[in-house]
Amino acid sequence: MKKILSFFAIAAMLFTACEKPVDENTSESTEQIKLISENVVKVGSGSAMGLIQYEILEMIEGAEVKAEADVNWISNFDLRNQGKIQFTTEKNPDGEPREGNIIITYDKSTLNVKIIQALSETPTNKEIKSPLLQGKYYGSYSGSSGLHTYYFAFTDLGMDASNMFDTPNAYYYFVDLYLDVEPNDMSHIQTPVGVYEFDVNNTSAANLFKEQFSWYQINDDKGFAVPGYQTQYEKGKLTVEDNKVTLEVTMEIDYMQKTHTVVYEGSHSLIDCTNETYQ
Repeated sequence: MKKILSFFAIAAMLFTACEKPVDENTSESTEQIKLISENVVKVGSGSAMGLIQYEILEMIEGAEVKAEADVNWISNFDLRNQGKIQFTTEKNPDGEPREGNIIITYDKSTLNVKIIQALSETPTNKEIKSPLLQGKYYGSYSGSSGLHTYYFAFTDLGMDASNMFDTPNAYYYFVDLYLDVEPNDMSHIQTPVGVYEFDVNNTSAANLFKEQFSWYQINDDKGFAVPGYQTQYEKGKLTVEDNKVTLEVTMEIDYMQKTHTVVYEGSHSLIDCTNETYQ
């Protein structure tokens, strides 16, 4: 009888030794939600919309997916569509990248997504030292009899392949000039010699360049005007001499009044667009 009891005692000891110890202070975690998109998201320097994608692995009654950011430049979370979290970022005003985190929670699960925003790509507002002078002659101006429209720009990179002012990363100083004289040579259209003042009141009078279509512009890397850098002139003067054209304009850039002077030296020729509709 003692031998039988000893056998059961030994068996009980062996069974106990093989059991996994239980730590009363820990509990087994359950993965209820997982990321489908990367856990690091890179966004551009401007205002933009971002997207995070996820998958719910375990449906929990009454539980909702929530998201919040630890920085104030990430906001406007949209969680209406299951599996997707949309958010917006504000424009980066700094000259270096910045980081923030989006924390996603669902019941007892938490996910973290790092957002890295590129540095500010604010243009340098450079003054063009050796500009090109390119543009178009539109002929008679429909708004006033006897006037002719010379539209051109001082630019560092010129017009694009379609003869439009859409060259990526280009700088332009536009001049919308109205004169009472026609070109002497339509095969080589040049701006007539003279001194022309700025038409701040948009009268479209002779020998003035009009405020409405005369401005300073910087294009982005896709050829579109950079917001805030398509700036109307406040005052200016255009001086055309033989083989030299000088534009002096004053305008507000980055909340500061600045005066730029650009000088083109050499011969120029405008494109004949008399058969096109002026806009």
